[in-house]
Amino acid sequence: MTGGLSQTPTQQAPWPAERMSENLALPAEALGRAIARLAGDDALSLPLLSEPLRIFLLEESERLAYRPAKPMVGKDDKAVYQDFELCMSFADDSPFATFARALDRLTWAALAGREDLVASGFTYNDLIVQRYEPGCAGITPHRDHIAYEGLVSLVILSGEAEFQVCAERAGTGGREIASAEGCLLLMRGAGFGGLKTRPFHLLRNVRSRRVSFGLRYDSRKP
Repeated sequence: MTGGLSQTPTQQAPWPAERMSENLALPAEALGRAIARLAGDDALSLPLLSEPLRIFLLEESERLAYRPAKPMVGKDDKAVYQDFELCMSFADDSPFATFARALDRLTWAALAGREDLVASGFTYNDLIVQRYEPGCAGITPHRDHIAYEGLVSLVILSGEAEFQVCAERAGTGGREIASAEGCLLLMRGAGFGGLKTRPFHLLRNVRSRRVSFGLRYDSRKP
């Protein structure tokens, strides 16, 4: 999966980054402790959004232009099956790009003294909103592209679904990561802390419309 920022003009976001930062219910110290755990935990979740900010971003997600995900990517034993809608185009002044900058600041504050865990140029420069309808197949076990380095963040805006990290592409050894509305689902990306491995993960059992906002660092971008 890929995402990114476009230069399409849009209305100025009514929530500036400073206000969004004030509505993040996660102290930098708590995020720092969670990030440090990723070397062993692969993925975890913790509360992030205030309810007003969650509702605002969810309402803004309804204004986006979605397209269906490609039903299958890869081939043979590396095929990944996808059943959801997505939007990857965000103007620099969109609420989602503004939020990415707020999360950037919180993340770097959390990394104080542990900057070695991520690349020096780490920033959330690759954005995607995904929408899963109830009863859809979700996405089968896969790993994020190796170009997505450091940290992978998924902000859950709505819905109930089962997110698992697993031991291999076959989906064995699965462990569900709680992903309630308003939480930050944090996962280890390529090269985190010098590690070469990155976790397989999947999403299934979508029980109500699931909207998630994914933020990644794509090391291929300038």
